[in-house]
Order: sequence, then C-alpha cells, then structure tokens
Amino acid sequence: MQKISSYHIILSALFALFITTTAGAQERKPVAVSTTNGIWVYLGDEIPKDFRYEVYRKTGRETPSLVGTITYQSDENALKKSVTEYNTMFGDLASLGDRDIARIRAFAEKNTKDDTIAMNNLPVMHLSFGTAFLDNDVKPGTAYQYFVRKVTGKGNQEWQRESNTITFPAKTDIMKPVFSNKEESRSSVLLRWYVPEQKSLNTFMVYRRVFGQDDFVKLNAIKGYNSSKDTIYLIAIDTTVQVPGFYQYYLVTLDIYGNRGQVSDTVGAGTMSNGYNPVPDYFHAEGLEKNHQVQIRWRFRDMKYLRGIEIFRSESFDNGFNRVAILPAGDTSFTDIVPVANQDYWYYLVIDGPGTKSLPTAKISVMFRSKGEKPLPPSETGAESVRGGVKIFWTYNEPYAKGFYVYRYDYNRSEYMQVSSLLPAGKDVYSYVDSINPAMGADIQRYAVKAVNDLDQMSDLSEPASAAPGIKAPVRPPMNPRISRTENGIILIWDDLRNTEPALMGYKVYRKQGNDKGYKMMPNDTLRNDKNYYIDTTLVAGTDYVYVVKAVDYYGNESPDSKPVSYDIASVTPVPPVITRAVSTSDGIMISWGQVTDTHIASVKVYRIQPGGEKQVIATVPADTDQYLDKTAESGQLYSYMVSVVTADNNESAGSREVTVRR
Repeated sequence: MQKISSYHIILSALFALFITTTAGAQERKPVAVSTTNGIWVYLGDEIPKDFRYEVYRKTGRETPSLVGTITYQSDENALKKSVTEYNTMFGDLASLGDRDIARIRAFAEKNTKDDTIAMNNLPVMHLSFGTAFLDNDVKPGTAYQYFVRKVTGKGNQEWQRESNTITFPAKTDIMKPVFSNKEESRSSVLLRWYVPEQKSLNTFMVYRRVFGQDDFVKLNAIKGYNSSKDTIYLIAIDTTVQVPGFYQYYLVTLDIYGNRGQVSDTVGAGTMSNGYNPVPDYFHAEGLEKNHQVQIRWRFRDMKYLRGIEIFRSESFDNGFNRVAILPAGDTSFTDIVPVANQDYWYYLVIDGPGTKSLPTAKISVMFRSKGEKPLPPSETGAESVRGGVKIFWTYNEPYAKGFYVYRYDYNRSEYMQVSSLLPAGKDVYSYVDSINPAMGADIQRYAVKAVNDLDQMSDLSEPASAAPGIKAPVRPPMNPRISRTENGIILIWDDLRNTEPALMGYKVYRKQGNDKGYKMMPNDTLRNDKNYYIDTTLVAGTDYVYVVKAVDYYGNESPDSKPVSYDIASVTPVPPVITRAVSTSDGIMISWGQVTDTHIASVKVYRIQPGGEKQVIATVPADTDQYLDKTAESGQLYSYMVSVVTADNNESAGSREVTVRR
C-alpha cells in the first residue's frame, strides 16, 4: 500500500498551488502562512549564501521592526542542529533526516535557487535553505504583515518586498473526513475514509486505541489514497493487529504546513476476514531534461492479483482525462511526451485486477520546464513594400514554437530593435506589417525575425530581408459622412479611418452655402486623426449648407472628396446618446446614458436583446431621463441593451451601440 509522504500526489498538487501563488514575473514574492507554532514566511527562492534576508514585521499602522536576519548555514553540524529544531516545530509532518540534510547541502553547493527541489517536509526544507523564516513571537487574533529585504555583505539593499497580511493561529479549509468502509482479516485491518473535496488536504495521521482502554496513540499505519472525481479516499492499513482484537480508530488531516483539519469520528474494527486492495505505496512524477519528457514512477507492495496498469492524463485536475498508456503489471515507470512546456499535467493510475478495474488513484501533477537547446531561427524570410510600411514574411516548421518577434535594423545604433509584440505560432506562413513613421522617409529598411519556444527561449536572428516602405499610395476618402443637430449648430461625423489607413495624419472639412460654386475649408486647418467629427456653430438661419471631408496622410497626400452631405433641418436624423453604464443590481439591471441636449427630442426608447432573439422595446422614457432600471431581467441571463431618441414629430434615430451585461 502507498505510504503518504510530502512527495506524494496530494502534496504535489498543493506545492504547484504554492508555486503559482508565490511566483512573480521572474522571482517569487514573500508569502506569510499561519502554522501551529507561529507564522511561517516564505522569503524568496534565492538561497542566501552571499547575502542575507532581513525580515521586518508590523501590525496595523505601526512602523515595521526587524524580527530576523536569515542566511544559509553551510556547516553540517549547524545545519543538523537547526533541522532538528525545525522538525520538532512541524512534528506532525515527516521529519527530515541525515540523507535529506546531505541532499540540502549538495544542492546548495551547486544552485542559487531552491525552486527545483522538493522534500518530505516543505516548511522545514525552506527553513533549512534559509528561504523561509518562522516567527514564534506572535499573538492570537493579531494581523501581521512582513517586509523582506535582500541585503548584500556590504550592507547594500538590493530589493524590498512585502507579504500578505496574516492572522495567527492557523485555520484550514479541509473538510471533515467521513468513514466509508473497512475490511478485517486475521493479519490486518483496512479502513477507508473520504473527503468530498481535496482543498488544502496534504496528508493524514491515524490514531488507535486497543480494546477501548488507555488513550489513543498515533499509529504507524500503511497509508494510501484513491480519488473519484473531486472526492479523495484516504486508506489506512493496520498490520499490527492481533487475534482476537478490537480496535478503535480516528483520523486527523493535515495541510502542507502541518496545520490540522477536522478530526473524523471514531470507528471500531476487529480481526475477522481477509481483504485485498491494489493501492500503490509509491506514486511520483517528475519532468526530465529534454524533449518534453516527464516520467511517472510507482510501486506496489502486493502484485499477486495485478493484471495490468492504465495511465490517464489531463491538463485539468477536475476533468478531461484520456488514457495515454496500457502497461504490463510488472512495469514501474512510464515516460510520457507532453505537448506543452510550463503547463501542469495531471496523471492517475487505474489497476486491472482479476475481474474488475480499481478506482483511480489520487492524482499527481508534473510539468516539463527544463532548459533544452535554443530553437532554430525562422527560414525563408522576405519583405515587400506595402502602403504605409513594409510587410515581412517567413516560415517555421519546428515543434514547440510559441511565437515570433520581428526586428528592424537601426542604422543609428547599428543594431536590430524589436518592432513587434509576440506573434503567436500555428500557421504555415507568417507575416507582419511594420507601419513606418513618416519621419523615417522612404529609405530601405532591413528586418530579421526570432522564434520563441514554449520554454521562452529565443532563437538567433533569421537571415535578413529588406524593402522600402510604400509611402506614395493614395489615402482613401472618409466614408459615411452624416449630420446631426446639436443645441448650437450641427455635428458632422464620418467613419474612423485609423484602422485602414496606417499613415493617416488627419482630416480637412470643407463647406459651401447657398448657391456657392466652390467649397471653403473650415477653420482649425487639419483635424487630428483621432477626431472623426466636426462641430459647426457658425450657421445662419434660413441658409442651406453642403459639407465634404478629405483625409490627409503624413506624406502630404490628400484623398478625394467624401460624399457630400447637406444640412436640411427637416431631414436631419437625431443622434442617440451613448450608454455609459450597465450594471446588475439586486433589483435588476440599471442602464445609464448621456444627457440628451437636443431640444427637439421628445423621448428615449430602451431596447433589450437576448442571444438569438430580436430586439424589443422595454421602455419609453422622457427626454430629460438619463437612466432606466430593468426589473424584469432574470437572474443568470445575458442581455444586450441599446437606446434611441424620438423627436416631437415621431422621427426616431438609429440605435446606440449595444452594451451587454449578465443579471
């Protein structure tokens, strides 16, 4: 049967969670965790061999005060002494022994960080490396926050980081174990409990009392586990029973820091019958050094009835498992090729017995993240002129590609400079358009591309490719000009061209009135390229006006005239307000919009659309109203809303832009 240790499946999941919680962009941040004997503070993943960690603590608004100075103890005797003390503080977890101490010293000699090693007792391991600190001087019910400084031997502070706020004593989210069943024989008693959800469950202890006498004593039982969906089954086998015998047992759960969860109810058992359960007494996974390989290893104490082993894998702990191998009963390891690096993969075993299959074992996680050879650069690199810039293209057929970066040669600096964000992999031919700033002129530009694999390793630059930017292509005229009435005049609006005209500098607006033969440019010269509208407050009553708009690029090119649009009060369609806010409240969904300033508007219509359905009017409100509460929205449903305005002569505008919200 499988013995639970801090290297088993449940700890693997929690350790992965610990890594995710504490990891920053490049290094881990301090994390404070409440434990039985104080507050354990993770300082960072660098082993303090040639520097020291200074730990400061504060409560409330007080000034942080120094509570500890931490360095790695390389002396064997000093390390043994500190490990012995730490083992006592975390006595419910497996103690670190002489072999572990030797492993710590050997690892610290060759490494500067402790993020690639795991041991039976995670808190003590980090305390031994000097990457954690245990604060014993804490009071119950008080909230603490810690500040960690990295200080060199010369007293220079390299950085300071702050932890989360934590309160002592510890609390766990582990649910109470529920007794499931038992199997009794003359030589052993097998007991099963289950916990509905794993949460922070790491391991467990079993206590036993003989014939209802004396006190319960911690039992050195054989421990194992199985899982079914979210449920974890905890298995304990007592092989120290005698015939006849009657025993009482209860179970205590622990999290990764040795904090106790709820205690199970007491159950009685005796030595009566035979039983067999195919539970591995060792189940472990680790990432190898190259080729996306991970290795799963296991061991069974009793193989008498084993007929085969099935291995299942998923990218999710909860679902999506697929069988990846069927192996003979005598195999004890399997090497899998995972599709993506730096991604957690979950595994479990199913054992083929004489007639039926077992329940799945508990799940273990593993990640391939070792550094391999850097990827090859892209090939078949080329470049061509396009309007407003240069189009670069290339091919790439190597596996495990994450994406690409495009570089442009800077002749002033004599080096390549990155011009693109990460361009995702997954195509047969790749391309990128570099929009050239007009100030750079029409000189020939040189480009190269780098590949990035899923280990975030970058290739060398590809072979260069050159082209001159296409800067003489004509700019297109503005599309869909339209006029709406405002309180003091009119607003002329047209489509924004920035997405289709990379070299767009701005717009020019021209107007003629009455029987004039030619257009005159309106004041303010050229509008900015992000201002695709013009407000005209210089109108004279009783005069007709016609407007056109031209686009202008950075190279001085002007587009042809847009379609002319006339101002005629009788035909001008009002403009709807913009919905500024749509939120779900306890009473319904509240929609708010901008104030209606046009004095010709009589009312505002509110429309609602559900996915796959038609828009429906749900309210008509006065023009001076700027919000509406939809009380008929049902909980959990997704809705889209839009508004329009209606004039006194019943002329309705187009609808506003839709806003979507879930009740």
